[in-house]
Amino acid sequence: MKSISKSKAEFSYKWWGPGELNAFFGLLGDAFSKISAIIGILLFGEGFPKEIVLGRILPGIAIASILGNLWYFYEAYSLAHKEKRSDVTAQPFGISSTQVFSWLYLIIIPIYRNTGNAELAWQIGLAASLIGGIIEAIGAFIGKYIIKIIPSSALLGNMAASALIWLSFNGILSVFENPIVALVPFFLIVIIFNNDIKLPKNIPASLLVILIGTLMAWLTGFRNIEHLSSSIKDLSFYPPNLFIADAFKGLKYITPYLQIIIPLEIANFIATLQGVESAALVGDEYPVKRSMLMDGISTIIGSLFGNPFPTTVYWGHPGWKKVGARGGYSLLVGLTYISCFFGLPQLFLAVVPYEIIVILLIYIGITVTTEVMEKTETKHFMVMLISLFPILAQFIDNFIDSTLLVAGLTVESLGYKAFIEGNVLIKGIKNLSYGAFSTSLLFAIWTAYICDKEYRKAAITSFILTFCSLIGLIHTQHVELFSKSGVQFGLLYGIIGICCFIFEKFKDNSSVSI
Repeated sequence: MKSISKSKAEFSYKWWGPGELNAFFGLLGDAFSKISAIIGILLFGEGFPKEIVLGRILPGIAIASILGNLWYFYEAYSLAHKEKRSDVTAQPFGISSTQVFSWLYLIIIPIYRNTGNAELAWQIGLAASLIGGIIEAIGAFIGKYIIKIIPSSALLGNMAASALIWLSFNGILSVFENPIVALVPFFLIVIIFNNDIKLPKNIPASLLVILIGTLMAWLTGFRNIEHLSSSIKDLSFYPPNLFIADAFKGLKYITPYLQIIIPLEIANFIATLQGVESAALVGDEYPVKRSMLMDGISTIIGSLFGNPFPTTVYWGHPGWKKVGARGGYSLLVGLTYISCFFGLPQLFLAVVPYEIIVILLIYIGITVTTEVMEKTETKHFMVMLISLFPILAQFIDNFIDSTLLVAGLTVESLGYKAFIEGNVLIKGIKNLSYGAFSTSLLFAIWTAYICDKEYRKAAITSFILTFCSLIGLIHTQHVELFSKSGVQFGLLYGIIGICCFIFEKFKDNSSVSI
């Protein structure tokens, strides 16, 4: 007994493993690619005030990310001591890829372009993140029940569709906008990651690709000393501040965006749940409810400190464990966020163009989609494909509206006839894009039930589509009771539901071919 007690007392978690640097640079590239995208899109692309981007959003991201990474390091440390082993790997954590681009292109930027009010756009973004955090926290208590009710292929298919469009496709357009800088690095990262090529002296692949792309940018004049000197002027101390009143002001205008927030945040906490469960599969069994609850708490705290983007546990724990990472990479990544308090990410972007950083996001989107397909039965591939359509329509609609806005026009002012003459099916695009994330999720659920021949459940899903149509949650620009299009789609989904009940009645009848 004495020897056992002595052994327990002497145990020390060796949190720095052989794969720590690879995991650190991989997660750092992932995390800071999103921060770079936020700066590049809002500050340089849209002309948001530096006071908001550098002085509020970045410090808020830092608070949420430092808090989360330190917590998940602590969880790894606690688990290691509980089980007396040093091969425990921390869960990767940061701001959510899908939410960053969805929040940017579907909430913050449209509000700013329509109103010219960056403050309002940011406040509504804070409110969206606050609600998202509450949904994530609730997910800690109901996540497992949702998985039992809704097929995982539907939840993951919806998330994969979003990642493929808003991360990968949106990103690849940036690559081909400036191919001289980004095309070669993009193909290099596909070659290296897809074939698991080991670089000399364990140089992280993401770091090598960033260096090559940066070199090309400076050699071609895409980046120069002027970019650098301009960013140096903005270096300062940006302390974190509470923005509780701003978050609550944004809540007044949040209703039209609930159709974006709710389905995405459900997918977000399910992804966190599956991330925790994937860690358990390779031996690191973390407390599920506690891990998920922290996910929501960090998002809520971040929103109150000025960060409009939800946080999440990333997928990828088994991969970092495989390369020998433990808890050190999480601790290092968390501490790196301190740079956000000084505006250093903008300086980084002055050296490394956004077009290079976005390459990592393209690959993340493709990887998320690939992992979903690998986890999905072949008969359920249709689930992801059908759930892709509303998201794609939403993407196209966003492009059309943005282009017209620059010209001082709208679809209504230009008239539908102009689109019809150009063979642009604008009504179809609009109908499918309104409430796209909700539609995508419900289409995915319906299709998953049909693939499994669970027609009764498919019928119930059809009637949920009817209800969502009638209240204007889908297929309608604004939440509105019994609008003309809402009633039309509601009736059609009702007919589909009745058909599903008929199929349920006869599915076991050998005389009926289904």
